[in-house]
Amino acid sequence: MYQRIVLAYDGSIEGRTALREGALLARRYGAQVFVLSVIREAAGTKLGEGVGGGGIAQQRVEYERVLEEGMARLAALGFQAAGKLVIGEPAREIAAYAEQLKADLVVVGHRRQSAIGRWWSGPSGAYLSDHIPCSLLVCKNIIDDEQFAALLAQNELGPAAAAARAGQGQPGVDRAANARPSPVVHAPSPTPAPAHPTPSAAQRRLRGVLFLLLPLALIIAFVIYALGGGTISTDDAYVEANTVGVSADVSGIVSQVYASENQYVRRGQILYTLGDRQYRYALDKANAQVDAVRDDLLALQASYRDMQARIAQAKYDLGYSQVQFRRAQNLARVHIVSSTGYDTAHRDFESSRQALASLNEQLAGIAANLNGHPSGAVDQYPQYLSALAARNEAARELAHTVVRAPFDGIVTSVPSIQPGRYLAASITAFYLVDTEHVWVHADPKETELTYVRSGQSVSVKVDTYPGETWHGTVASISPAAAQQFSLLPAQNTSGNWVKVVQRIPLRIAVDTSDRNMPPLRAGMSVEVSIHTGHARGWSIL
Repeated sequence: MYQRIVLAYDGSIEGRTALREGALLARRYGAQVFVLSVIREAAGTKLGEGVGGGGIAQQRVEYERVLEEGMARLAALGFQAAGKLVIGEPAREIAAYAEQLKADLVVVGHRRQSAIGRWWSGPSGAYLSDHIPCSLLVCKNIIDDEQFAALLAQNELGPAAAAARAGQGQPGVDRAANARPSPVVHAPSPTPAPAHPTPSAAQRRLRGVLFLLLPLALIIAFVIYALGGGTISTDDAYVEANTVGVSADVSGIVSQVYASENQYVRRGQILYTLGDRQYRYALDKANAQVDAVRDDLLALQASYRDMQARIAQAKYDLGYSQVQFRRAQNLARVHIVSSTGYDTAHRDFESSRQALASLNEQLAGIAANLNGHPSGAVDQYPQYLSALAARNEAARELAHTVVRAPFDGIVTSVPSIQPGRYLAASITAFYLVDTEHVWVHADPKETELTYVRSGQSVSVKVDTYPGETWHGTVASISPAAAQQFSLLPAQNTSGNWVKVVQRIPLRIAVDTSDRNMPPLRAGMSVEVSIHTGHARGWSIL
């Protein structure tokens, strides 16, 4: 039935299995044996040929050694086999060699592979089965030494000789499969393994469908990649909220604390009070000072009116003195009045004039104290306004001894103060965190902000609440990188400068109107996804 048998041998366990099964068939049918070893042609092989042939020469030496090993194994079994070493694709070279020899059977080994490996190697197997002009035997059963010796005995080869040839001490023994010597036994003949069947039409159609799916999968992957990229994500983000250190701008001893740790408080709710006795005293003093200033101003207005009356009298006296002085002058010319009478009249006239001038100056001084409006309302004068401001400041300080919440939120670190503790002005008593208005502070890379704009929608996921998603919008983008505000900004003037991707602060407004969502707390780690709407495909196209 078989006259010429081609054995494909590469020195592997599978190749040795094919060698043994081919030898058994050749023994049974008295066929001539041909051994073929193929050096797989690859990019490395061609490169080796191009640079002087060192790589291919070394590979050829290795395969020649493998071929000689196979020939020695067959010679030990009593075969005078012909061997050949070629370079190329194994399936094509085996088919060409079988056609050249007009072989009746080609025996190859089978190496178990994964599903993906079989899919990729499918064309080689299909080519071999479709192009050889004879039968194909794919050996899958690994024959151990005992089975091989028994099969040789059935093919008219003595068991002792077969064991001696198959055991240790002979060239070409498979030491990898024969770790320790095996005794020669007369085992029953196992059922020969059937040749690997030719793929059915359904299998060929399935293989064709799989090959068609490859470009389809590549197209789908390209479309997904092109349509993606419209969302920018970063986990360098945290929840932020208005946080204020509660303090008073007046000093004093803590009188009473009305808030407890982690208590929710409303805007205007009393948090704690300070002792206010000294501030009450200051307010009483300021009220008395306001009344005193009012009385002084009223007295100045009365003085102003009195001065006006005195000036009117002085003007009358000045007119009378002037008439007397003129009369004395006329009488002195005719020597009727004495020099003493003349001098007295002159002195009275000058005294009346100086008295009127002095009264006018006093009237101007009183008017200046009354801010140029002697008859104005008392509450319009600077003295009164100053006293009133002092009274208001004292009232403010007294009111600030009662500290109230500036906005709705939760107080924390309250145990740091207790009644009886002295607090200086502006010393923080505890903290108030706003729970109604929170936002997310993110620091994405500068390379991620190419298409990010204010107003774009954002999805926010908080590490504390897996499965929950908040929605928001990009509120603002910082005009400068974070390192611009550092105490010691990086200097890029050195020769060993290394470019570092900068971070641009980003503020995201979060919608917290849904009361069914869990509360967001300042400092929580979040992951934000900004929907820019700019798919990656725009850049590709």
